Amino acid sequence: MTLANTGDTVIPNFSNLNAYTPLQPPKQVPLTLSPEQLERISKAESFQELSLIRQELLDAAPLRVLTRAGELAPYTIVVNLIHDNIIRQSILLSVNELAKRGVGTPPVPFAFLSFGSGGRYEQALISDQDNGLVYQLPDHLDAAGREKVHSYFHLLGATIVQGLEEAGYPPCQGNVTCVSQKWRGSVEQWIERLETWATHPIWENARYLLLASDARVLWGESAIFQPVLDRFRQMLTNNAFLMSRLVSNTLHYRVPLGLFGRILPEVNGRFRGAINLKYGIYLPIVNCIRHYALFNGIFCSSSLERLALLREKGIWEKSFCDDVENHFRQLLGLRLVAPLHWEDGQYASNSYIKLGELSADTTTMARTAMKLAIRLQRMTAKLPSVFRG
Repeated sequence: MTLANTGDTVIPNFSNLNAYTPLQPPKQVPLTLSPEQLERISKAESFQELSLIRQELLDAAPLRVLTRAGELAPYTIVVNLIHDNIIRQSILLSVNELAKRGVGTPPVPFAFLSFGSGGRYEQALISDQDNGLVYQLPDHLDAAGREKVHSYFHLLGATIVQGLEEAGYPPCQGNVTCVSQKWRGSVEQWIERLETWATHPIWENARYLLLASDARVLWGESAIFQPVLDRFRQMLTNNAFLMSRLVSNTLHYRVPLGLFGRILPEVNGRFRGAINLKYGIYLPIVNCIRHYALFNGIFCSSSLERLALLREKGIWEKSFCDDVENHFRQLLGLRLVAPLHWEDGQYASNSYIKLGELSADTTTMARTAMKLAIRLQRMTAKLPSVFRG
């Protein structure tokens, strides 16, 4: 069986392009993805080759000349296109690897799922793995046939995770990868899994549901995952208790802003003097946008698309949406320069930025984004009571 690569070749640029004011790009344009580079990715024959391509295309060095978040923001689209294409080729290499080993080709249609920042089109230059597999079991299969299919996708999941690690994507520390039985299975298994998490929304299960809400089919047959999404939406609709558990799961993130608008950097350890951009500003805003979207029946995965629909439906005022979008786009851009602030190659460093290396107006933007994140958290904390009427 041959499975088509059904992933889009262009990352949707949701909402309005004038939400930030980029300056003229420098003469040496960083982070490009030409047709020739795309062809080179598609012809890569090993994960090691993909690793070299990834390092070359996602080289942060040319970004040194860009000191303002508004200048960096447009490059996030290219970054996510590069990640998507490298990961898609990694999946194809994994399928081919099993065929070479005599395991065979995929016995049934399947789809590869991206969660987290990958599911939202928001990956930074350095990214880990948050992924899953879903496949369609024919009704006529007996128990032995079903077990054979499950075994194949267990092997495929292991091959994908190992291959992506070789290509430069470390596995998620929370084990959200398709080698894990929790993130791999048939359509029926996925639906049963979501229902279990929704029925018992303890902190960990609520986290899993939030991850599932960001799912995006990156490779394979997207229609396979649709029944899972449909059931997921049914479970959330008018379910005030579940919604309140999801909200309480994410409001623990502390925004590093003190009295009188003073930014509070880390005071100890390796990141002393830096702020955690990912957990201190970016994710609090992501979570609040997601909650408002889910509460109002918006089930897309991109934060910018969610924001566009919140604006379109009049759930948030247009001026407020524009303000959130302006800051959010700049934060996405700012996340690209974190590797330049440390240059240690460690994934954890990807979350921190040094205040001393930011331009004055970017520091001001970060401060106002923190105030916005705190405002959004306060709004989101009231959502369950508003939802119950």
